[in-house]
Amino acid sequence: MSVQTEELLEPIAEELREFERRLTESIAADSGPMASAMDLIVRAGGKRLRPALVILSSRLGRAHPDAVFNVAMGIEFIHTATLVHDDLIDSSPTRRGIPTIHKAFGANQAIIIGDYYFAKGANLLAAIGDPRIDAAISHAVMTICMGELLQMTSRNDYEQSVDDYYRKIGRKTATLVSACCYAGGVVGGLAGEQLEALRRYGYNLGVAFQIADDVLDYIATSAEVGKPVGGDLRQGTVTLPLMLALNDPAATSELRRILGKRDLDDVDYDEIVRLVRESPAITAAEHHAHEFAERAAAELDVFDGSPAKEALVRACDYVVERRI
Repeated sequence: MSVQTEELLEPIAEELREFERRLTESIAADSGPMASAMDLIVRAGGKRLRPALVILSSRLGRAHPDAVFNVAMGIEFIHTATLVHDDLIDSSPTRRGIPTIHKAFGANQAIIIGDYYFAKGANLLAAIGDPRIDAAISHAVMTICMGELLQMTSRNDYEQSVDDYYRKIGRKTATLVSACCYAGGVVGGLAGEQLEALRRYGYNLGVAFQIADDVLDYIATSAEVGKPVGGDLRQGTVTLPLMLALNDPAATSELRRILGKRDLDDVDYDEIVRLVRESPAITAAEHHAHEFAERAAAELDVFDGSPAKEALVRACDYVVERRI
């Protein structure tokens, strides 16, 4: 975990340690292959942004710790299950430098393991007994699946609009982040406009997070992101930096020439990354991310000042300024 992340999460450091303890204990209770597979992902680390948002959102009200941890773990299991399936679909060999589940255990096992942890996450959430949480998370999973299908059917489509891009990332990323904040607010006893403000906060934060992630795919090093630079591009996923670069008069001609080839090699991908990096597209995409982060922060105006609110505001800066 980076220093920047540690500073952001310092107000809930004790809760996150307890979350990790409970998560590890819950995984260890599963049968051998299931526990081994999930342990592989847990050891790969991660920012734990979603559990942190659940905890911070719940602290804007008053919540029973067990309910908070059940929501946080349930959503983390569901999120991880989507990653297991995504990695299989994308044929990704590693995630954060650790072999992916399908590489370590096989494709068929990866499907079953992903399904199992979808169900395990849903089981934890159902134990809370609030149908609003069940409805929000099930809707988020349905939306994620629609987003994944939309991404799959639009691969190598270089004529997509920015609106198309926002629809995809809204479904694939922002919806679940929104559900984290909403569910945290529910167990915290919030209602009405405060609960809806948290939902909107999470959605805008999720969009900002994904734009920043897509920018990192072009400007970070392979060591920082744990995968080849331009990884999304190599899989045919068209993201905002490339879309904006294709509209840059100085870059569009060469970009379209390369993208028009029947088969692209590593030299071609490296050249596309260079052209996008040197165009105004990176700065423009970062500006889009900051706009959504500002919208997210504005939603928190309905809450009184507190350490939890301050951390949620800082999260808006974190998601657009992080390097990993």
